Amino acid sequence: MSILIADTHVHFYPCYNPQIALDTLRTNLAGMNDGAVCGAMLAERHDCHFFKEFRESTLPQLRRQVQAQCQDNFILLREKGWPDLYIFPGRQVITRERIEILSLTSDTFIPDGLPAQDVLSKIRSANGLPAISWAPGKWFFRRKKVVKDLLDSNKPGTLLVGDTTLRPVGWLQPVLMRYASNKGFAIVAGSDPLPFTGEEKNMGRYAVRLENDFDLGNPVESIRSLLTQPGLKPILAGKRGGVFTTLERLIKNSRSKKQEAG
Repeated sequence: MSILIADTHVHFYPCYNPQIALDTLRTNLAGMNDGAVCGAMLAERHDCHFFKEFRESTLPQLRRQVQAQCQDNFILLREKGWPDLYIFPGRQVITRERIEILSLTSDTFIPDGLPAQDVLSKIRSANGLPAISWAPGKWFFRRKKVVKDLLDSNKPGTLLVGDTTLRPVGWLQPVLMRYASNKGFAIVAGSDPLPFTGEEKNMGRYAVRLENDFDLGNPVESIRSLLTQPGLKPILAGKRGGVFTTLERLIKNSRSKKQEAG
């Protein structure tokens, strides 16, 4: 049994160097709690398949010292001088209302564009953990009501609320995140790296520390059980970026999208 430090919003985009990304994840997570087991919960976009590609050994070669144990629902990386890293599958779905919902611990594909309530149903049918992810500007206006309705129509323990490094230091906790916390929903934290080269440096910077015993013998069911405990209040670890750093990341992301479109 161990303490787990987990980044609950991880992307591996094709533009990343996988070895740098994995090293950064382990370094940042291990720095939050010496001796803890590290976890990365994927939230893969519709066009990304890191978990599948890793299991099928179609990714670029990692260091020969890295030992990978690949199972249907997790990957365990072991390497001398590094902490163990559990990688759990997951998907990011953009709903019809243009909010982000994560399907944690499940790699079942769910198409974008479905109504939010339908997305939650499909995630649960796929044995995933649904999490509404905060993102800049995406909980305002009409979408604010959508998020509030989801919080009002679901019970704590059945739905997570995700915070990310894209909420700058000094930015007050969003109203709906505070509303969710007061209702008993668990707030989890993740790095949410953006899709351009160099964003690997942000992986593992923001995470949750789960101090209840993490079962190494049954990691997937263990993390599901830990994150769905009614009344769970995870300890948020690490740090978000400053205002100017975050703004710079968002500008680079916008430029990257324009270059890709052009």
